Amino acid sequence: MRYGATTRLSPERALEKAQEYFGKLELALQERSDRHALFSNVAGHVLVTVTAENGTELDIETIGYDSQVKTFLQRIG
Repeated sequence: MRYGATTRLSPERALEKAQEYFGKLELALQERSDRHALFSNVAGHVLVTVTAENGTELDIETIGYDSQVKTFLQRIG
């Protein structure tokens, strides 16, 4: 599933928050750059991509973690 949101956080801070939140769910950080972070385990994955064209926009793709992604987006929105 794919989700999108806008936040007042900077792209860097949004990725830090994603790492804090998804790391607590036992998802391992597999890859990180200044624009994306990929977390995964045997149950699924979460890919967070940020852009800063009109504020900070997040695009999140997930398999297996829909409810957790929704909660994360509510917290940083």
